[in-house]
Amino acid sequence: MMKKTTSALAILLGLTSMSAIAAQDNAFQHEASLNYDTNSEEVSDGNLNAHYRYYVAPVDQSKSPYALNGFIAQTTNLGANYNVNDSARDAYGVDGTYVFASKWFVSANYQQVGFEHTNNLYGAKAGYYFNESSAVSAFYNDGDKNVKETYGLNLRSYIALESIAGVDLTANWLHSGSDDDLNLGADWYVNNSWSVGAGYTSSDNEALDGFDVRTAYWLRISDNFSANFNLSKMLDSDVDGVDMGVGVIGRF
Repeated sequence: MMKKTTSALAILLGLTSMSAIAAQDNAFQHEASLNYDTNSEEVSDGNLNAHYRYYVAPVDQSKSPYALNGFIAQTTNLGANYNVNDSARDAYGVDGTYVFASKWFVSANYQQVGFEHTNNLYGAKAGYYFNESSAVSAFYNDGDKNVKETYGLNLRSYIALESIAGVDLTANWLHSGSDDDLNLGADWYVNNSWSVGAGYTSSDNEALDGFDVRTAYWLRISDNFSANFNLSKMLDSDVDGVDMGVGVIGRF
């Protein structure tokens, strides 16, 4: 399996040598993607992820960074995903979000994870879009077979700027068992394709504490086809190597 994913990674990286065709930022309702995430210490030991999402209303991709179009759209959507990695642990799931005219929204998700035994995971979220590019929400997740329940709060706000495209700000709190995690992040979008960012995690599990830096690029190849690339590194951490990801996206 991983020989295939390594070959796929080489093919995806080869896209960088292609000259992007002049693409129109047409609205879309369907998005399908295939991503490979790994670490530079062991590139072949990564995760292959497939995603599909349907939006009930057309999503405008001309007025915000491409990676944020779905969030900015604030529209009802349905999704499905599949994940597989080298440890023979695969997972698949479905999720959906309904957005009311008042801009309140509710979400639900189900995930089945297989590794020696099958675990069923489920979750729910409720929140509010308090302006055209910001949301606050609360979530709850649980599962069978001694899966720890988790709950928390999410805050996200994209602020458009004149000198660059804008900045995406996030703050997330998660409680799991007896541990609390707080994650803060800021990603500056130089333009609609390229971002650089930094984050900070404070956790009762000291192994997760620390700062990270990251960058991502969205390569528009045609009206319906794009590739994306990302790199991130934990600072002052026992985690070795650089996390990296590459993917292809179809929108229509």
